[in-house]
Amino acid sequence: MAEPELVAQLRTTLGRLEAALGAVEEALAFTDLDGIVEWTNASFDRFVGLSRLQCLGRSLSGILPHHQPKDPAAHRAGQPFWREAPQGTATWELTSTPPRRVIEVSWATVNVPSKPSLVFTFRDQSAIVQAQDRLIDARDQLEQQVAQRTRELRQARDEALAASQSKTRFLATMSHEIRTPLNAVIGMSDLLLASPMEGRQREMIQTIHESGDYLLNLVNDILDISQIETGRLALNPRTFDLHSLLDDVLNLFRHQASIRQLDLQLSLAPETPRWLIGDDLKLRQILFNLLGNACKYTNQGEIRLVVEATRSSPEAVGLLFRVSDTGIGIAAGSLPFIFEEFVGHDNPEQTSQSAGLGLAICARLCQLMAGQISVESSLGTGSCFSVRLPFAVASKSQKRLTEPPPSDGFDPGWNILVADDNRVNQRVLELMLARLHLSVHLVGDGNAALQSVRSDPFDLVVMDVEMPGLDGISAARQLRREGFTEVYIIALTAYSFSSHRQECEAAGMNDFLSKPLRFVDLCAALDRFRQWRRARPSAPA
Repeated sequence: MAEPELVAQLRTTLGRLEAALGAVEEALAFTDLDGIVEWTNASFDRFVGLSRLQCLGRSLSGILPHHQPKDPAAHRAGQPFWREAPQGTATWELTSTPPRRVIEVSWATVNVPSKPSLVFTFRDQSAIVQAQDRLIDARDQLEQQVAQRTRELRQARDEALAASQSKTRFLATMSHEIRTPLNAVIGMSDLLLASPMEGRQREMIQTIHESGDYLLNLVNDILDISQIETGRLALNPRTFDLHSLLDDVLNLFRHQASIRQLDLQLSLAPETPRWLIGDDLKLRQILFNLLGNACKYTNQGEIRLVVEATRSSPEAVGLLFRVSDTGIGIAAGSLPFIFEEFVGHDNPEQTSQSAGLGLAICARLCQLMAGQISVESSLGTGSCFSVRLPFAVASKSQKRLTEPPPSDGFDPGWNILVADDNRVNQRVLELMLARLHLSVHLVGDGNAALQSVRSDPFDLVVMDVEMPGLDGISAARQLRREGFTEVYIIALTAYSFSSHRQECEAAGMNDFLSKPLRFVDLCAALDRFRQWRRARPSAPA
């Protein structure tokens, strides 16, 4: 090829190369080793805001926009950045405030014979950096929103906990304040009913006693609902005699049924096991509520408790309890809501008072015991409540654990101390114990109880928990610290939460009685004390 043709072809190729380099987005520049500009493309001209003719022959450092290296420590003061290495990459911030403009610059040495040069590439990273900044801002805002929401939720939780604690304190206080006078009402009427009196007097005392029982049941129902709602009510399974439990529950209502001329019947399937393992107290409460309602809303006819058993295995049994009556019945519109709190019978024939809590508690207790409750009823024909509950069948060794000790009366020689700041409560306890031929020494606060035990070897201390000055729990804890381990301490309190019982046990108290105190409960506690003494080889029965 002739030389003119070669020159023409070279010019054409250079023109194409010029056009191609002018079309790329990256800003390109060639300089000599001292940084004097020899060539630029169109993107570089736009980058520095100068034409190519204005750039040629000038120092690259003098025409570049003001910038701040991301790592200033990597650049030596007074030295052009390309002097640091024959090739490299750096990132510059042209503007540090949002939206940031960031450039990535790369350089390399081009070893052209007799005249080495430097080639510079400037890439605009602003879109990427700004997107990253937006992501970081969004993340920061999200973290702030999460932190704010977390603070709000934590505050709501703390407020809910504070409200729950206030509710618990309120219920505990109200329980204490109501139970304390009820202790005198029920205790004294209980003692009066055991003494001879003429018919009308007995009727009035019986009315007082039943009204006290109603008020006590109402307080217990409210506390039970509260404990179930907060998850503090737990199952306490133990071995129990189902036949004895059913007899006890029915005996509680035989007098009431006879007064109303009602036939109270029990039908127990022969295949029903007698000894079971489960929470007998909650079963007793369910049956008590259902039979109580049946007696309350039945004016004539009969009340029947039917018990059937389904053995799922030799160790487990499912029991079906049906309480049916021929009472006033329940309206169809009330049936879907009958197990809710504060829902009563919508029946004009209803004359008995009701707080509407008993059936709600039955439903909650059945759920707690992994069972269920249902009802069938219609106005004027009566009602039938069905309760299905699972139980474990007790083994022979577990049956022996429940055998009661011989009952041969209580030892009148027991040295008993009663510590209670309420004079009426002192008198109730004194009269109940006198009925058992037991004498007591009375004190009014915890400090007096400490002094009495230190000076006289008491066998049994009945200690009220809530007393001015030194309370019963602190007094019991002090007695245990001083080594009075032979003294049996019974806590007597108007509080009824299980946490309070645990606090008494932690203080070293042996037993726990709730106010209002019933004579049968006191006898049961004294029997447990007697068993405890018999189990200790050094102490006489």
